[in-house]
Amino acid sequence: MNGLTLWTAQALAIDFIVIIALFVSLKLIKGWVSNLHANDEITKRDNFAFGLSFAAGLAGLAIVLTGITSGNFADTLLEEAMQMGGYGLVGIALIKLGHFFQDKVALRKVDLHFEIVKGNVTAALIEFGHIVTVAILIRSALIWVLTEGWHGLPIVIAAFIIGNIIMLLVSQYRVQLFKRTNKNGDCLQQAIKDNNLAVGVRYAGFLIGSGLAITAATGLAPYNAENINMSLVYWAGAAIFSLVMFIILHLITIKIILSGTDISDEVNRQKNVGVAAISATTSFAIGLTMATLLGN
Repeated sequence: MNGLTLWTAQALAIDFIVIIALFVSLKLIKGWVSNLHANDEITKRDNFAFGLSFAAGLAGLAIVLTGITSGNFADTLLEEAMQMGGYGLVGIALIKLGHFFQDKVALRKVDLHFEIVKGNVTAALIEFGHIVTVAILIRSALIWVLTEGWHGLPIVIAAFIIGNIIMLLVSQYRVQLFKRTNKNGDCLQQAIKDNNLAVGVRYAGFLIGSGLAITAATGLAPYNAENINMSLVYWAGAAIFSLVMFIILHLITIKIILSGTDISDEVNRQKNVGVAAISATTSFAIGLTMATLLGN
């Protein structure tokens, strides 16, 4: 089967077993962190917001796992299982840490967890954007670091921290932009509390598009194992450059696509989900294009 040997088949089987175990563990972790029973929220209360939040964790973990499995197999099956499981658990921890950082620092005036328990779908969309974006940043760091095994983990964490700080700037940019363009004078956090679905769709789409654009840094910044500090500086500079290019391209593209439309008024005041979906998809398309053309 095109180079598939008995050993690689065994390694793949072990990887799939570990991956399934990680997905199951994520459900347990979600219930423990939320201090709720996941099945009760999803099936008995039919809490769509909680289900969307849980789905975000699954999507985020899947994205991170694509970065973990992108390298070569380990030397032994035991080492392969330990690396897959270890990096998977580290990935879950970083996802939780990253989205907690975004929630509590970028949007500190609203308790997203409380809103999600209430059934606020907009809050769940915001959390979906945070989690998926953090996962994209972790994946880009895993792919960028060429060091095999556990030796590359500290560098991955360092690149992850830099990426989250840059994404905090993105969140603050959206918060300030909302404040400046909103004619009602409300802040973004209040729109989330009011369950403005259009705001959630647009915000989440812009975050995910930004995260994808930042992955272009994996192709722009050279990785040098002999000079890690300088490599991280190059990565940070390339990530900021990619983000600025993304914002400019997004502004130009969305103005052309929705020419003659007051996008902020449609989304913020009229709660037009259709316009928000177009804006979010435009963000995703530009970010994905940048990641494909410029990234590894």
